[in-house]
Amino acid sequence: MATIKYLIKGKSEFTAIYVRLKDGRNTDLTASTGYTIEPKYWSDATGKVKQTASNKEKVNLAYNLEQLQRKIIDSLNDDKGKGIELNKEWLKDVIARYKNPQLENSTSLLIDFIRAYQIYLKTKTNKSTGRITSESTLRNFNTTITRLEKFQEYKKKAFTLSDIDLTFHSDYFKFATDKLQLSINSIGKDLRQIKTVCLDASDKGHEINKQVESRKFNSPSEPTIFVTLNEMEIDRIKQHNFNLENGYLDNARNWLIIGCWTGCRVNDLMKLTTKNILLTPNGKKFIRYTQNKTGKQVDIPIHSDVLEIIERLGDFPRPISDVKFNEYIKKVCKLVGLTDEVNGTKQNNKTHKKEVGYFEKWELIKSHTCRRSFATNHYNKLPNKIIMAVTGHTTEKMLLNYIGETENKHLDDFFELWDSSKSEKNNSITLNQKSI
Repeated sequence: MATIKYLIKGKSEFTAIYVRLKDGRNTDLTASTGYTIEPKYWSDATGKVKQTASNKEKVNLAYNLEQLQRKIIDSLNDDKGKGIELNKEWLKDVIARYKNPQLENSTSLLIDFIRAYQIYLKTKTNKSTGRITSESTLRNFNTTITRLEKFQEYKKKAFTLSDIDLTFHSDYFKFATDKLQLSINSIGKDLRQIKTVCLDASDKGHEINKQVESRKFNSPSEPTIFVTLNEMEIDRIKQHNFNLENGYLDNARNWLIIGCWTGCRVNDLMKLTTKNILLTPNGKKFIRYTQNKTGKQVDIPIHSDVLEIIERLGDFPRPISDVKFNEYIKKVCKLVGLTDEVNGTKQNNKTHKKEVGYFEKWELIKSHTCRRSFATNHYNKLPNKIIMAVTGHTTEKMLLNYIGETENKHLDDFFELWDSSKSEKNNSITLNQKSI
């Protein structure tokens, strides 16, 4: 017999309500309903809005959840008989059709176009790499959908393509800043994806608001604040003696060092084995792997610190999950003594929002620190093109943005020229004075 239960995840003002459907042994599906609630009005025990929440908005929410439950049960009974596959996408579709009955026939709703664009991306291949869109890119659209659902709940309106204009742009920016407390870059990513979807819909013959094509419908951004580990700090981490009972930290420390000297993203890093080690014609060892995100083959010379770890262990360290890696390397850096306060961004565990401020450095260390440290430590020591061959950036502008630098090498050339000219001019004056 099918059972349906609602639950919430998080403690923020706009906490999402999820629905879980179980039907026999093979069907166990969970999806966001698109509705939100303040946790104080929610009962975890009953999986319902508290009866004490008597204001009109909460009463309407309770009613909608009851009706949605009936919609899911009815759809389940109908579609099982038709042999339709019951998966998470099916459940999302049922929820979407309940909240927007017009979807039963046709739709002009923005969120539906975003979902359709996701499906399109799954089959689209990159012209240069021949690879399909990465899962991380597809997940970014899910995040935008979730935020849009909260915005629609707040505005009590389902936005269509024709609604996406400069007023929407400013209203969404204000909502995402004030209510969701998102960073400028997160808001910019949402607006960039919305604009992309609208333009794609226009290319396919759908009518959109022309204001979305305006330069004013932009994607705001601000410089990213991040921390890196310099060579002295990497050496301190290398030299630290962990106790035997902290073997898991020693393992994480080894991965951290390897990450800093290879520039790998963490999902590529944890897949490295001795099979990735090859020899150059001169007999020197290097690492070759294919980036999961871009599909690009990357060759990296093996740094002596990396080689020492591999030879000592007889292989790469024991792979661990991204979550554990992020957790353990913070502990590693704290034990090593990286406690100076530095400016950075850190997620608040209660609000789940990023906060800017001064924190002890170990608190800001995460998997991406490895990759940024590699790029930063080699910048100005090697030509940018060589660094890009390892990081996978396709333009120097991308690399410079990544490490927070601006292209200003031309300044040194000017200073060198002007200092040289000034020196020659002074020497000429001195010689003329002597001749007099």
